[in-house]
Amino acid sequence: LPLSLFAFDRDIATVLIAAALTFAIAVDLVRLRSERVRRLFERLFGRSLRPHEKYELTGSTFMGISALVCVVLFPVPIAVAALLFLTIGDSAAALVGMRWGRTTLVPGKTLEGTLACLFSCSIIGVVVPGVPFIAGIAGALTATIVELLGFGILDDNFGIPILSALSMWITASVVG
Repeated sequence: LPLSLFAFDRDIATVLIAAALTFAIAVDLVRLRSERVRRLFERLFGRSLRPHEKYELTGSTFMGISALVCVVLFPVPIAVAALLFLTIGDSAAALVGMRWGRTTLVPGKTLEGTLACLFSCSIIGVVVPGVPFIAGIAGALTATIVELLGFGILDDNFGIPILSALSMWITASVVG
């Protein structure tokens, strides 16, 4: 999804994301209100759901919301980088943390996973065309902090892209 934003006109991308998001929200709402649909959904996707997603919006719905917000509010390169921070950085943190994580920083988060997130996000931040170097680094740091701390109120699928995009946009605006 993130790299496709370079291929589509911004308006077309916005409509496509909004359509997919509308479908995801509709599925979530029906699933949350119908025990029968919830059981079917869990049978099909239960292994990929986090425990809290069984009774709340799924992470993919939050990702769709954040994708729409990023595409509407920020320049395309910043939106692409922010969404890649989520898809690659958050995944790197989880995979490395589960496999090689030994040093606990906060419950459920390890130093090794956090460093994997920071490393992958930093690479993304400096290679996405159109993102100033210092803004990419600021976004990578923000994404890593949000992934690590979570702040308890934000789903990381929502918080990582939006807060890192905001960080990059502010940094790019101030530094130029």
